Amino acid sequence: MNVSFDKSTLRYSLPNKLLCIDDNRLIPPFEEEVNEMGVCSECGGLLYSFTYHNFQDYKAVVCRCGDCSLLRIILFDPAWEWVGEYPVSIIENASQDCTNLVESNSISDIENIAAIKLEAVFSSREIEAMIQKSKGEKYVRQYLYNARKKYPRFNELFGYYLEI
Repeated sequence: MNVSFDKSTLRYSLPNKLLCIDDNRLIPPFEEEVNEMGVCSECGGLLYSFTYHNFQDYKAVVCRCGDCSLLRIILFDPAWEWVGEYPVSIIENASQDCTNLVESNSISDIENIAAIKLEAVFSSREIEAMIQKSKGEKYVRQYLYNARKKYPRFNELFGYYLEI
């Protein structure tokens, strides 16, 4: 499998738990769970996962070494077969170092945003309208209009911006 991104641009925002790829794509986690993921290539200590992200056709797992605290990203294919391991740098605030855009032309990115975050700002009808719009389906314009007025608040609370 050929992974198409610049591996030197992998960054992770600890406060927002956002994976930043190619300096312009933020990927929120679909799951936060601690699991033993393997052995650190630097010191031989155990790697522990803490967030899981969907990226292209892969699962990107952000891990930290229990001994040297090095941060790594391990990519898995759809069948959870190992694809590669890459170093990642830490950024304090994703909005400072990335365009801060959650790609919304794909429904998978919208679904990756935790429901509790969406529900904290948007009504169920507004969420439904955003999902339908991103899928290219029919939606109620008024609900999407109301949701768009709340985008700045969502950005302020959770650190990423929606474009739907």
